[in-house]
Amino acid sequence: MSERGDNGLTLGECSLNVSKDSPFVEAVGAIDEFQARLGSARVLLKKNENDSILNIENDLTEVMSTLYQGIKWQNGEKRVEEINSEIEFCKGRVESLDKFLVPGENEIESRLNLCRTGCRTAERRVVTLKLDREEKEDLDFDENILKYFNKLSTYLYWMWRSKLN
Repeated sequence: MSERGDNGLTLGECSLNVSKDSPFVEAVGAIDEFQARLGSARVLLKKNENDSILNIENDLTEVMSTLYQGIKWQNGEKRVEEINSEIEFCKGRVESLDKFLVPGENEIESRLNLCRTGCRTAERRVVTLKLDREEKEDLDFDENILKYFNKLSTYLYWMWRSKLN
C-alpha cells in the first residue's frame, strides 16, 4: 500500500495534494526550519528576549496557517509595527557599526545569526509562493507577511549585534 508521501505528494493548501517541491511546501518548510532555529536560540536568552522570540515562534505558526488557508493574517499589521519598535530598541543597545563582523563570538550570537539567515531563506520562499499564487491563481497575497519577514530579519540582525557589546 503506497502512501501519498511515498509518491512525492503531501497535503497542501486547502487540503489538496501537492508536490513536495511546490512553492507552498517550500515556503512552509523554510518557515518551519526557521522556527526550529528560533527555539534553539530561545533556550539561551534572558526572560524578556525569550518572550520576544516565543512571540515570533507563535507568529510563524499563525503565518503558516494563514498561508495554508489562503487568508489575510489577522495580526500582521500589528506585528510589523511591534517588530519595528523592537528594532529601534536593539539599535539603541549597539555602540557602533564601524566594522564588519564574523559570526561566532559566542553561542547565542551564533544561534541568532543562524536565525537571521533562516529568516531570509523563509522570506525568499514566501516571495516565490506569492509570485506563484499571483501567476497561477490570480489571488491576492497578504503583503504584511512579506513585510514581517523583512523586518524580522532586520530585528534578528540588531539583536545579534547587541549580543556583541
